[in-house]
Amino acid sequence: MTLYKRMAIALIALLSLATFASAQTWTALNHQPGVNVGPMLQLRDGRILVHEEQSGNARNWWVLTPDATGSYVNGTWSSGGQLQAGYAPFYFGSQVMLDGKTVVIAGGEYNNGSAVWTTLGSRLTYSGNSFTWVSNAPPSGWGTIGDAQSVLLPNGSYMQANCCTPQNAIYTGPSTWSATGNVKAIRNDESGWTLLPNNKVLAVDVQVVNNCGGSTRSSELYDPTTGTWSCGPQTPVQLWTQNDQELGAAQLMYNGKVLQFGGAVSATAIYDVASNTWAAGPTPANGLNQADGPSALEPNGKVLAVLSPGLFSSPCQFVEYNPATNSLANTANAATCPGGSSFIAHLFVLPTGQIMNTDFGSFVQVYNPVSGVAAGAAPTILAASTHLTAGSVNNVLYGKQLNGLSQGSNYGDDYQGDTNFPLVRLTNTSTGNVYWALTHDESTHSITPGVVMFTKFDIPASVPNGTYKLNTVANGILSNPVVVSIP
Repeated sequence: MTLYKRMAIALIALLSLATFASAQTWTALNHQPGVNVGPMLQLRDGRILVHEEQSGNARNWWVLTPDATGSYVNGTWSSGGQLQAGYAPFYFGSQVMLDGKTVVIAGGEYNNGSAVWTTLGSRLTYSGNSFTWVSNAPPSGWGTIGDAQSVLLPNGSYMQANCCTPQNAIYTGPSTWSATGNVKAIRNDESGWTLLPNNKVLAVDVQVVNNCGGSTRSSELYDPTTGTWSCGPQTPVQLWTQNDQELGAAQLMYNGKVLQFGGAVSATAIYDVASNTWAAGPTPANGLNQADGPSALEPNGKVLAVLSPGLFSSPCQFVEYNPATNSLANTANAATCPGGSSFIAHLFVLPTGQIMNTDFGSFVQVYNPVSGVAAGAAPTILAASTHLTAGSVNNVLYGKQLNGLSQGSNYGDDYQGDTNFPLVRLTNTSTGNVYWALTHDESTHSITPGVVMFTKFDIPASVPNGTYKLNTVANGILSNPVVVSIP
């Protein structure tokens, strides 16, 4: 290794450390998108797909590509294609599929600027710089989808809710769906879905549910093995109000518990997956709540969220929940706080462990959490081919909990930006340059701790020959490295 290369790698390391030197602060992207943006999705080749929002053209998508060192702060923007004519939604279901090349979005509370609870949808096929969106039909007989929640189940199937009925459906291929169990509530509207480590899905209801004893504090659990919903335990307090029926984010944490924020109610609740019980969480200060709003799980185990008072009011305040002390504390605000409300924010866990925030504006920032990784949260590589070839496909990597132990980000019914699947990162040991493989077709989508699984990955033809440090990444947490060569 030459002196020049040693100096270059040392400089890259120092810059990487500097990125996190000011923890609990915000860093603006050096290249802003130039348009108003909102929902973010993690593509399986390391890039971020971002939707143009509000006063922009909601048919447009954009792609944030990290720079040669893997930095998203220094990343660049390019087109992510355009939805089909007539479909320009706000607040819709969305998932990145396991095949490594497809994104499916469904519905929207608004379409073309009008509140219509549309059933329109779209399907993206992406490869390199090619992004092609085509129409995707709704489940048969549905008159609404709207701002309804979605989730990828442990077997990799996409489950989509109907906002305005109790109906749910499983995506079975282009424009085809199969019905699955109805929720116990009269409709799915405003509830969110949280994937659990026991492979079930948790929902908190925001209506009086006669099918669960007429309770105003009911929760429900979906069992993918039977395709049915059952009544769960009652929350310690009612987390919603009759006037609006809004609800906050429900974030699965690394301690095996779910933090649920109240809607227009200043309260939180904690669901213990192992005991199937709810307990009261800390009460947000100063009457703050989360009548729609995001949360994101930091690699260190804390939860970042944004709260505001009342219903869609300001000022907003970013907070962190510490599971070790069961406490909420204010943290540094993004640029739009305290002026905005919680519902305009979207939080997303980047592969670097930073949290990206968009808020329907053209100014994007990332949050720098305190360093560290929660005990037992990291993915582990058990075996992988060490002799790879540029342009090769279907390479196989085995490991434990490669999907991570949580969906990573949570909003509820209006936005899904899940990052619970493996990415593969290659770092050249001579230059420090970072390349991303395309992952696909993992053996399971389960987030059960310790689960052994495999993923396939394709090496871009543009990766130069050399020696590399290969890591997997899930929810911003790196695995152990494996040294590989590309001849």
